[in-house]
Amino acid sequence: MMNKGRGTNRMKQRYKMRDFAAEHSLTLEKRCCYGNYKGYQIHVRYAAMGNPSCLITVVTDTKGRNKDLERFLEKNKKELKLTSYGVVGIGLMVCPQLYANIFRQVGEILDKIVRFLKKEGFPGAEICPYCGTPLDAYSVEMRESGIPFYAHEKCYERAYNAAREKERLEAEAPDHKVAGMGGAFLAAFAASVLFVLMFLWWNFAAVASAISVLLGAFLYGKFGGKRSCFKIVSCALITLVVMLAIFLLCLVLQANQNMGGFDGPVFEKIVSDLINEESYRIN
Repeated sequence: MMNKGRGTNRMKQRYKMRDFAAEHSLTLEKRCCYGNYKGYQIHVRYAAMGNPSCLITVVTDTKGRNKDLERFLEKNKKELKLTSYGVVGIGLMVCPQLYANIFRQVGEILDKIVRFLKKEGFPGAEICPYCGTPLDAYSVEMRESGIPFYAHEKCYERAYNAAREKERLEAEAPDHKVAGMGGAFLAAFAASVLFVLMFLWWNFAAVASAISVLLGAFLYGKFGGKRSCFKIVSCALITLVVMLAIFLLCLVLQANQNMGGFDGPVFEKIVSDLINEESYRIN
C-alpha cells in the first residue's frame, strides 16, 4: 500500500504542461499552451523564473461587464491563489501563485473561472472578443500581447490601429520633467519623515528609501512626467540626495543628545564615534 501511495504522488508530480495540453487538446509551444478549453479560448504561460511565473488568459467579450468579472475575481482571490488579475479588451487575465502540482491547479482554476463565465452568460470561443458577434468565414487566428485567439480580421485591424494611435499620442505628449521631478521630491520628503522616525526608534531606516523610489516614480508620472531613462535616474538621484541629507541630520541630532563630556563641534563627535565605537558604525 505504501509503494502504491508513493507511485501516485510521483504521477501527480509528473503532470506537466505537455500532459495538460495533451489532455485538453491544446497547442503546445515553448513555456505556453493555448486553444479551446471547455468552450473558451484560453492561453496559459508558465516559467518558474518568470515575473509573473504563471499567467492565465481566458478570452471572452467583456464589454459592459468588467465590474462583474472583477468582483468575482476579488471575491475568489484566495481560493484561486491570485496575486493579481485584470479584465482587458479580449477577456480576463489572472496570475496565480503556484508551488506544487502546477498544472493540476491550473486546471482547477480554469474550471472555476469557466463555470462562472458560463453561468453568467459570457460568450465563448464561437464569439469575436472585440465585437461580441459570432465568428464567420472571415475570422482568423491572431495574437495580441503574445496571446493567440480567433477574431474577425476587421475587428483586429480596428483594435490594432486604435492601439497604434494611442501610442502615437503618448509619444507626442509633452514631457513635464520639472513637474515630474517635483512629484519625486514630494515623495522623497514624505519618505524622509518615515526615515527620521524609524532612525530614532530603531536605528534602521533603509526601507524608507525604497518607499521613496516607488512613490517617487508614481508621483513623477502623476505630475506629467513621461516614462523614460530620465525618470529612472532623476527619481533615484532625488531619493539619494534627500535621504543622505536626512541621514546626516539624524546623525547630528543623535550626536547632540550624546555629547557627554566631548569638547568639540558636533561633526567631530560624529567622526569620533564612527572611528572609535563599533556599535555606532553597525547602527
